[in-house]
Amino acid sequence: MKPILLALSLVLVSGSAAGQVELKVPALRAVPGDTVVVPLLISEGKDVTAIQLTLTYDSGLLTLRDDASIIAGDALVDHSLGCRRVSGRVSLVLFSGSLSSLKPGPGTVANLVFESAKSAAAGSVSSLQLSDVQAANLEGNSVVVGIQPGSVTLSSQPADPVSEANTLVFPQIANGDFGDGSYITTLILVNRTGTTTGGEVKFFKSDGTSMPVRMTDGQTGSRFSFTAPKRGAVMLQTDGTGPFLFGYARVSGNGPMGGTILFSQLSAGSQYVSESGVGDSRQGTRFSVPLIFVRGRSDTGIAFANASARAVDLVLTLRDQTGAARGTQTVALAASQHLPKFASEFFPVLQSHAEFNGSIEATATAPVSAIALKLEGTLLTTFPVIEMR
Repeated sequence: MKPILLALSLVLVSGSAAGQVELKVPALRAVPGDTVVVPLLISEGKDVTAIQLTLTYDSGLLTLRDDASIIAGDALVDHSLGCRRVSGRVSLVLFSGSLSSLKPGPGTVANLVFESAKSAAAGSVSSLQLSDVQAANLEGNSVVVGIQPGSVTLSSQPADPVSEANTLVFPQIANGDFGDGSYITTLILVNRTGTTTGGEVKFFKSDGTSMPVRMTDGQTGSRFSFTAPKRGAVMLQTDGTGPFLFGYARVSGNGPMGGTILFSQLSAGSQYVSESGVGDSRQGTRFSVPLIFVRGRSDTGIAFANASARAVDLVLTLRDQTGAARGTQTVALAASQHLPKFASEFFPVLQSHAEFNGSIEATATAPVSAIALKLEGTLLTTFPVIEMR
């Protein structure tokens, strides 16, 4: 097999042809003197194993920080980042020792942390230009990469979150009164950088429309902004009022974030009955869920979230403990929609078994997020799905 980096050949175009990979730098704002995190975004990573590129900027307006200035993005799997920089210019090399491709779908390749000039006049603009872009796939063949330059404008207003950057998807949330009690959702986000950063959280119902909630601090709506101090954390919690709704959450950050969601079942007297944690789910196109089914007592489910703007078809295969297929069905998941179902709903044949152990394998036509759920009597817990290759 060809060494990946030696096989890279220059592929530089000034637009995005249909179906090709695109590398993009967004247009950002920053208050003079503040830190600004610049994400390098990729439109599709599943056929890309290695990338090298150069980013140029105005060194009179921006200075690349000396400490933790290059932070790996969410598109990386087990990739390493190499960096060479001089004033006004930084070159990156991204590669995988195991020859892994980037994660499927859109994502962030890297985050570059700059300090903006405190003395700069508001309205000053630094262009962010990409050049010397080279990419290769698993076989060492060149991958065509379109480029889209960006900018940083110094302004009196802080930056809005970049919607497609540093994204976290939590495939299952719940809130509201269901008669015998209520559910609340608690979102805890951790800032992975050494600088203050922010972003926004959006809540969606299963049909993809906005999910309105009331927070414990009195805020109402379906989208909420947050600010997290360097290496710090922020917590947002719904108050459990209103009609019972379930869906998923999407976080967009101005810098790389980590996080988890807790959804808690409370009794009518507001006592905790059960609580489940849901980590952010890496988007993927093939995964498996261990299945435990005992008729009338236990069931295992999957919550799918399609946070993209395109429809996805899911092929689900029921397998027994030997790996033999015992049933298959195709499920359509529209753009922005969420689908939580138990195994016995996907495969009614399970009801003919007193007990069934095995798995459900899911293959998607485009990346989706997913989390597994297990119901034991009235107690609900969650666990991650297993990525398959």
